[in-house]
Amino acid sequence: MRRRHLPFLLGTIAALSLMALAAGCGAPRPQLRPEGPYWIDADTRDIPEPAGADPRLAWQTIDRTVFNQLEQYADIERDVRIILGDREEAWNINAVDEVPDCSWFTNRHGLHRMSPDEIRRGVSLTGGPDTTGPWTLFRPKVGGKTPGFRVEDPRGKQYIIKFDPVDNPELATAAGAMGARYFHAAGYNVPEETIVFWRPEQLRIRDGLAFTDRSGIRRPFTSQDLQDILKRVRREPDGRIRSLASLALPNVKGPFSYTGTRADDPNDWCRHEHRRELRGLYVIASLINHYDLKDQNSLDCYVEEDGRCFLRHYLIDFGSTFGSNGDRPKEPLVGYANGFDLRDAIVSMVTLGLWTWPWEKARPYEYPSIGYFESQIFRPHKFDAVVPNPALENMTSRDAYWGAKIVMAFRDDDIRAIVDAGQYSDAAAADYLLRTLIERRDKIGRHWFAKVNPLDNFMVTDGSQGLLIAFDDLAVKYDLESSHGTRYRHFLYHNGKRLAQPTPGTERVIRVPDSLLQVISSRVGAAEEPESGNHLVRIDIQSKRGDQGWSKPVRLWLWHQPEASDARLRLVGVEHID
Repeated sequence: MRRRHLPFLLGTIAALSLMALAAGCGAPRPQLRPEGPYWIDADTRDIPEPAGADPRLAWQTIDRTVFNQLEQYADIERDVRIILGDREEAWNINAVDEVPDCSWFTNRHGLHRMSPDEIRRGVSLTGGPDTTGPWTLFRPKVGGKTPGFRVEDPRGKQYIIKFDPVDNPELATAAGAMGARYFHAAGYNVPEETIVFWRPEQLRIRDGLAFTDRSGIRRPFTSQDLQDILKRVRREPDGRIRSLASLALPNVKGPFSYTGTRADDPNDWCRHEHRRELRGLYVIASLINHYDLKDQNSLDCYVEEDGRCFLRHYLIDFGSTFGSNGDRPKEPLVGYANGFDLRDAIVSMVTLGLWTWPWEKARPYEYPSIGYFESQIFRPHKFDAVVPNPALENMTSRDAYWGAKIVMAFRDDDIRAIVDAGQYSDAAAADYLLRTLIERRDKIGRHWFAKVNPLDNFMVTDGSQGLLIAFDDLAVKYDLESSHGTRYRHFLYHNGKRLAQPTPGTERVIRVPDSLLQVISSRVGAAEEPESGNHLVRIDIQSKRGDQGWSKPVRLWLWHQPEASDARLRLVGVEHID
């Protein structure tokens, strides 16, 4: 082949590949059933006990930070999908664009509102360790930046005891308690986390306890070793110690991965980078700057429930949320860049270091118990985990919209309940945190609701005059947009043919007159098989804000059921077109 023909050939191949991919792009119609969407993912079937997993986490960090990023740049299909705005959608969503309850996630506050008291209480299995009797210390932590140990209380319950930095009282313990309650209400599995005040005299060292000291020598753990740990711990004026007690999870089988599946778990059918509840963590975690979203901060536990044994998947360790970095306050860049950010490094190199990042102009933090946590330079789409995370990087606009719905479900009283769980002694610090969270929440809603038409909560009723379909405009509901000047229009289709195009209006109700329902019924026919597309009616709804153009539609799928007593059209599918 002549060399001068090579560029033409390569260009032709690239163009044909792009055309083929573009032709195949677009999400397929959701799996629609007459009875409506499924809400339970049957991934809690009884399975044999898996072996414990011990992945090479240090190598994984290097791999995801450097090699995985380079692989993504070389992934032509992925790059083209990004250019076309057609990333692969999550695999585990139901027909109404939601995540069913499963071993990873349970729909709580996002769909079924919890009271502020329920949010404040969080996971409450034991109420925290019993402080009326002695604690038996059975596993010390002497290495690392922060002290800690495991204890057993008088009831035989085991807890991981964590502390605040000496110079930042309440910083890490408040973050851990609040983070656990936030993620539990959002729908994730988390341990019970309790702020507890106790006295050093309660501690008893387990008989025969041995440990490996800083010199690498295995020897008995003595009372002097305990005193050396407690010297690094701040005490209250009355001599008590404030700690975070994390109830030990049962039968741990190692962390889960944010990519792939677990080979020894037959229930693990969906690749983790394509799970919406893991992709949507990008948005949900950004509210409280939980940048430490890496495999190490997760656990798989082999649990028993209703006679079945299976793996349940947990998020753990929330001491590095809000303004806390666990052993110290966060630096301003934390949450705005990966620990080593290859992409940011390339930008700095190309601009010869002249590019200025917003966090470089951050002001010092005001409250030692809060650390650096702000809302002014926060950008919802610029959140970054400490290590590149495959699930977060596969997030689509629809995944982000799902996460933003959950974030926006936390109203001011709900957020106050989360802040209350931090038990701050400084009311001004608590008020600052409350204001900052509210401002960050509303930024998240405004940004992601602008990417996907935020119409939701569809309710279908059948009356004597026809069918009514009411819905919420979440941007209006949460005061992010004004109802004045917002209009809606819809188009009704049956068998691909448009049957109605009513005049746009401000009412958040779709009316399908009885005369039109009769036309649809006559087209379907009583003898039509249920599998036929004739039983499906499609309604596309658009919104328009002021002088802006009409939005992309939200697509409703309704199943025609002429003999039904409640409604002749049943809502069986919802698509938020992005």
